[in-house]
Amino acid sequence: MLIRVELTPNPIARRFALPQPLPVDAPMAFDRISKRRPRLAERLLRIEGVTDLLIAREFISASRDDSAADWSILQYDIVAGITGALAEGEDGELEHWTEDQVALDDPIEQQIAEILRTRVQPKVALDGGSITLLSYKDGVAKVRMSGACGGCPSAQMTLKRGVEITLRHYIPKLKRVEAVLDSDPKKPFWKSMLEARGAKFRSG
Repeated sequence: MLIRVELTPNPIARRFALPQPLPVDAPMAFDRISKRRPRLAERLLRIEGVTDLLIAREFISASRDDSAADWSILQYDIVAGITGALAEGEDGELEHWTEDQVALDDPIEQQIAEILRTRVQPKVALDGGSITLLSYKDGVAKVRMSGACGGCPSAQMTLKRGVEITLRHYIPKLKRVEAVLDSDPKKPFWKSMLEARGAKFRSG
């Protein structure tokens, strides 16, 4: 079972190209404090030094913390973990696994989400990343960048020179695209979407 380890623009992330596609429709992000995690994610996040994952159809990207072993060592543990999970059929659980979502009712939001999915996401995925629409209001689209794109030094350039230009080509009303960074890593995706739309939540 050949799993290719590939560099990404983000020095703390690696992309692991899979020998067979996973049964997922859209990339899913997990970290050590995600409340819901499939067994495949659980296995990989138990590896010391792995902080978060992006599980996509053709690849898995993993990020490491500063105190972790060098990639020359850590990548072999991750490859072994992926190989073991596939051998034991843990990928089958992903077929019915979905992240909590918020419905996109606005036609422009739906158009942005579709362009991101069909024209932007395939390019971002080549570097082990993912980009998802959180909200659109008054000409401003707010997106979440995850996987190798999360915290990447070149993420802002990708956002402005790639994502924003592509979206403005198809949607003239769009003025700019902003990346939203959650201060609380335990925050679920649906809550990030609602907050990007102006919702307020009581603390505690």
